[in-house]
Amino acid sequence: MFAKVKERIDSTAKPASRPTGGNGGGASDRPMPSIVSRDMRVTGDLDTPGEVHVEGTVDGDIRCAKLIIGATGTVNGHILAATVRVHGQVRGEINAEEVFILNGSTVQGDVVQTLLEIATGASFEGAIRRRQAVAATAMLAAPVPDPAPQEPVAEAEPLLLATEPVETPAEEMSAPADATEPPEPANSGDDLTDRKAG
Repeated sequence: MFAKVKERIDSTAKPASRPTGGNGGGASDRPMPSIVSRDMRVTGDLDTPGEVHVEGTVDGDIRCAKLIIGATGTVNGHILAATVRVHGQVRGEINAEEVFILNGSTVQGDVVQTLLEIATGASFEGAIRRRQAVAATAMLAAPVPDPAPQEPVAEAEPLLLATEPVETPAEEMSAPADATEPPEPANSGDDLTDRKAG
């Protein structure tokens, strides 16, 4: 009698084993999406190489691989992604390979895209531009942190190198230098006293 109860407890306590698919790891290898729930408000930028689901409000820019904005979701900022599906509201520019503005959604801002689909019943205000190939490949790369600001380096004057011998005229070489008076320095103090006195 007690043995049967113990077997039942042991069988319910063990976690269910996950079936593995043909690729070895199945769904367990795929990363979980980041979710902004309906009762959450995020103030600031979101940056992730994965997927983001927004059901709440994001006041800031979003950079990710795939973005899904739910029916209750609102994004107030720029979006940079590979794929964007809008069911809710966006106020800002969308820059993505594929953009889907679905029924009941509202987008106020420009859309830079390669493929765009606007469903019947969607509201869109803004310009549509074709995405450049360079921007598309740069977008899919992992985010690179900004380098530390460098101090400006004063530009040095170029050095002049003599590659050919310079010939001095015979008159300059034969003229004797006045040995009684030393040459006057370029920045003599006499000029300064004259300026102060005047």
